[in-house]
Amino acid sequence: MMTPGLACFYGGLVESKNFLNQFFLSIVCMAIIPVQWCLFGYSFTFGSGNSVFGSFNNGVLRSFGLNNFYGENPDPTKALTIPSLTFVAYQCAFAIITVALISGAVVGRMKLIPYMIFVFLWSTLCYDPLARWIFSNQGWLNQMGTIDFAGGMVVHFASGISGLTVATILGPRSDFDPDALKTGQTHLPFTVLGTGMLWVGWMGFNGGSALAANGIASLAIVNTNVAAASSIVIWIILDIICGKAAGQSLGVVSIPGTCSAVVVGLVVITPAAGYVQPGYALLMGLIGGFIVYLFLLGKNRFFHVDDSLDVFTCHGVGGLIGSLLTGLFCQTD
Repeated sequence: MMTPGLACFYGGLVESKNFLNQFFLSIVCMAIIPVQWCLFGYSFTFGSGNSVFGSFNNGVLRSFGLNNFYGENPDPTKALTIPSLTFVAYQCAFAIITVALISGAVVGRMKLIPYMIFVFLWSTLCYDPLARWIFSNQGWLNQMGTIDFAGGMVVHFASGISGLTVATILGPRSDFDPDALKTGQTHLPFTVLGTGMLWVGWMGFNGGSALAANGIASLAIVNTNVAAASSIVIWIILDIICGKAAGQSLGVVSIPGTCSAVVVGLVVITPAAGYVQPGYALLMGLIGGFIVYLFLLGKNRFFHVDDSLDVFTCHGVGGLIGSLLTGLFCQTD
């Protein structure tokens, strides 16, 4: 649900000439990544191996009747919370949307075939190792105590940094003007629809990371909604304040900005969703929305990389803020 939601979200923010192409850049990930994940992606990430790399031992998802969630310690007598293959499918959805996020940084600058090759290689060389280091019990960062409930570093920080990198390598669009307002946004209803789909899907994204229907899952879902809502509130307040500072009698509240605020709040709470109380989730949404809003103002003025849909700002900066705040507010109980 989240990847088609992302397609709608991104598609509504681009000019009409790029709408269908941008829409498809997200959808095509739903074809490439499940194939890669089945062949060797899951085995590289959660299969047997060392603290840095996995192996081909669970290639094409063989021998899964005896494996637990993370592919290690076969134990046919131990009851599992969910079937192993359910976890495989769930983690595949993470892998799909992570690389799809990057497409928002390269609007109008990548042909389909090179993009498809990039999706396959990036997932293999970047996503799979990073997910192993943090998500797998065998990963070296996991063993050092790194906590990331649902992908603040693995999904959002990684895709944000990669979006900035690929946008820098490709260079700006031929008609890119960092000082001009975005024009041609004729499909904003798609963005609003996509925002709603992402928000609902995110409850599965975060709540599902508890790997059970329990109190931690409930906590993660409540925190997800609270952080998104508080991020919207601070974003609207800042829109009004900045609008009045610019001489407008009533501050103008931006629809694309408000939709981005939802995503920022969701991104910031993702690494902490099951580790903090709702009051801290509210505070994290406020902090994340405030910092990202100010960062966007500075970016538009000083940072002239053509990151078309602010992937680095919303996901890279937001993921970093959320990961740091997770260490500040998490509680062992």
